[in-house]
This record gives sequence, C-alpha cells and structure tokens, in this order.
Amino acid sequence: MKALMVLVFLMGAFLIVGSSGNFREYSSSRAASVMVVPHEDEYVGFNCSDGEIASVVVSNGGENEFDVMTLENQLITNEYVSITLEPAYSYVPGGVYLDVESGTGTPVDIAPGDSHTFGGHVAASSATPGEYYVPVTVYATWEGGGAVIESCPIKITVLDDPMIKKVLLSGNTSDIPLKTYQEWTFQIEVSNPTNHDMNLTVRDTIPAEFNVSLSEVSASSGTYSFWASNQGNGNGNGNSQPATKMKWEVLVPAGGSEHINVTIFTRVNHGNQQEFTSCGTYSLNNGATIDGYPGRSNGIEVSVACSDDD
Repeated sequence: MKALMVLVFLMGAFLIVGSSGNFREYSSSRAASVMVVPHEDEYVGFNCSDGEIASVVVSNGGENEFDVMTLENQLITNEYVSITLEPAYSYVPGGVYLDVESGTGTPVDIAPGDSHTFGGHVAASSATPGEYYVPVTVYATWEGGGAVIESCPIKITVLDDPMIKKVLLSGNTSDIPLKTYQEWTFQIEVSNPTNHDMNLTVRDTIPAEFNVSLSEVSASSGTYSFWASNQGNGNGNGNSQPATKMKWEVLVPAGGSEHINVTIFTRVNHGNQQEFTSCGTYSLNNGATIDGYPGRSNGIEVSVACSDDD
C-alpha cells in the first residue's frame, strides 16, 4: 500500500513539473464564426455598384444633378433612423463644386421599412480633366443607438472642354482695294473630345462693315439664326449699320465634330459708298464662343491697301 501511495505521489509530482515546465510553449485554438452581409442587407442598407455609391460625369462649364445613394431603414427595433452624409470635401478637385443632401449637417429622418434617395449637385469650371473619388461617411442615429458607416465613394469624372476653331475657306486677306466689293466664306468647327454627346450653343459677331449671305450659310447639323445686334433694344439709328449676331445650336456626338460655313460680303454704307472706305486692318468677325465654356476661337483679319490719295 505504501508503495502504491509513493507511486501515485511521484506521478503527481511528475505531472505538476511537466505542466509547469512546458507552460511557456502552451498553445490552443478555438473555432469562431462571423456573419458578413452585403451593404444592402445591413440594418441601414445601401448599394455599392463597382465599388462606388454614385458615378457622375461633368464637363467644364457644365453641371449635373445626380442620385448620391439610397438608404433603407431595416432596423429590427422598428424605429426611425436619422441619417447625415458627410463627403470628404478635401478630395474634391479644384474647379469642381460638389453639394450633397444633408452634407451641411441637416439630417434626414427615415421611417421604419422606408428608404430615402439622397440627391447631389456637381458643377465644374476650369477643372483638370480626370477621375476623382470622394469618400462619404454615413452617420446614423436612432433612439438609444447609432452607427458610423464608411460607405463607398462618389466617382466624379471631369471631361475635356469642347474645342472650337475658325478657318477662312475663301476670300482675299491682304492688299484689298478700297471701295471694292469683296466676299469671304469662313468655317466654324466645334469638336467633342468626350465620350458622350454634347448639346452646344455657338455664338459669333460679324462687324458692321459686312452683310451675311443667308442663302449661302450651311451647317453640317443643328439650327442657326442671324439678327442685327440692335434688334429689339431700341438702340438703332439711321446713321449707322449694326453688327450681325449669330447663334448656332448643335448636337456634337461623342468624339466627333460639326461645322457651319458662313459667307459674308462688304456693305454699301449710308453714304452710298462700298466698304471699305479707308485703309487698314479689319476683323471679319470676333472669335466664336461656346455658351458655358471659357475661351474663344481665333479671329480672322484682313488688310486694306491705301490709295495714293490716303
């Protein structure tokens, strides 16, 4: 019996020593499971498509309204949830203005089971073309709780400006004789470097020394009109002839271009003399412009020779 007790004691001591001696190398593992759901199935649900909550395209000089995101109140406690969106405005590039509903701190309350689509507005002016991503943080609060959710970003694509140029197709540009009938045809071309169609309004001014030959005006597309610059404003007088204004409205397809050809000719002035009545340099027209976009096309100038009497 004593021998058995001694044996038990020794085995116990061995176990204690062995356990103590190996404690620094103890390792264990346990099983764990985490339920992961997509954003649209969360208690405050929203959708990220291709890693973005919204994608908006804007051209310099343009603006767009767009849907930022739709949030759904799926709380199981059947309570209203108050939502505020906070865009990281530091990511908005220079020359771009971004406004997001509730982005100024005014929350939107969503009833249980309902949803709300938050609106946004973007405008661009002289921004560098490219793709920009603006992170958006969602702040949700309800009675007795709240959450901060880092959503997907807003993608803003800034496109290049349309381009405009003017080319003289026919007519003299130098050594034009005095008081001699002359005519010219010039072309205005607008190009769209973007990947979407653009509705453009092109304007130009033809100075008072010239008339426009309306029967010879032609455009590849769109509609155009010409009118006297003093038309309807009561500023006309019998001793001078007004300049002529032009407006051309045209849809320019993505990656394409359109043009308008304009023929002008020298007027006979109120003194019954054929222009030009004095030598020098004359502008056939001002540089053409596109509404909503900075810049101007090149102009076209001609020179009139002086006679021996001048």
